[in-house]
Amino acid sequence: MGKPNVLSKRGIGRSLLLTVPMLLWCMLMFSRVLRQPGLAPKLAAVTTLSFTVGLFFLMMRTMETNRWRKWFFVTLGFLFPVGFIWDLVALRGSMSIPMERMISGDTPFCFLAIPMLILPAALTKTVIFPGSILPTASNPHAIAAMVGLWLAATLVLGKGWCSYGCFFGGIEEGFASVAKKPYLKKVDARWRWMPWAVLAFIVLMSAALVEPVYCTWLCPFKAVTEYPAVRSLETAAQAGIFIALFLGLVVVLPLLTKKRTQCSFLCPFGAFQSIFNKTSAIDVRLDTSKCVPCNLCEMSCPTFSIDSEAVKAGKPMMSCMKCGACVDVCPRNAAVWHVKGTEPGAAPERARLLQLYAAWAFTAMFGGSIIANTLSKLFGMVV
Repeated sequence: MGKPNVLSKRGIGRSLLLTVPMLLWCMLMFSRVLRQPGLAPKLAAVTTLSFTVGLFFLMMRTMETNRWRKWFFVTLGFLFPVGFIWDLVALRGSMSIPMERMISGDTPFCFLAIPMLILPAALTKTVIFPGSILPTASNPHAIAAMVGLWLAATLVLGKGWCSYGCFFGGIEEGFASVAKKPYLKKVDARWRWMPWAVLAFIVLMSAALVEPVYCTWLCPFKAVTEYPAVRSLETAAQAGIFIALFLGLVVVLPLLTKKRTQCSFLCPFGAFQSIFNKTSAIDVRLDTSKCVPCNLCEMSCPTFSIDSEAVKAGKPMMSCMKCGACVDVCPRNAAVWHVKGTEPGAAPERARLLQLYAAWAFTAMFGGSIIANTLSKLFGMVV
């Protein structure tokens, strides 16, 4: 079967040179935190900048992507709820959101709601999410800003959003990384269709009921962010569903399978993002002439996006989130980064660099700010 692909390391000087643009970008991104009064924000900004740029340098030096991307992504996933809950408790005294605050539009906007907004907005000119369109003092995470950020990143990255932006996926990937090997190796491939069914269901039901159905009843991450205050049998049932889905799909199954099972088998937003893989310029290709049936790419893929049929077709399924795991692990360089419109295998490292500059710039801006703000709160407890 051979050893996993180990590319020749790039020289330190050239790696540093390639890292300089990202260093300058990150300095710009974290300058606001650096200018905040007190020692804690400055420590947080320097720590986050060093972490973000250091990982990018390692991507340049080792010519690997997924290992270093995962370090950042998992850190983001576990720090996000800390900072988010911290702010909620400071503002409201609790993770739960009272109905009166929902009615007043005081709910931070979540990008998972985006697919549910489209039909109601088109048919009734109504925004069904209980948040504010523009930022307010009590709700800076407004709908317009978040949708604009999502759209810009998605047109460039496609489903790469799920590898570089979705902090919820970072939680799941963290649990999937705990075990050295999967304890549950076989999962029925037909479950891959479930997110599409959930997507169709929540879009239609949200339009019919004029409410974000997935947020109300099915989102596992309500368990670690915010949820309606438990004041009735209905809200108690909602809380129970959120906790059960979180424990089952975000914690237990990733521990057993080493896969992102919530992303693969439930998340309607992930299915929605798959459509935008058509708009991004970079994808992954599988060279059948170089491939040997080692199945390393299939085993390494966190979202079940590669199987024998995908290998025969020469590319992962449209659910590929461009994490780079299959490229890094392939012993024969059969899995490669690819610029659409060029021959597969033509300048794959150049394609990887184009992908990484765009993806990491977004990661530093979006995820880096979350990490820096959370660290600032934590450092503030000890300095």
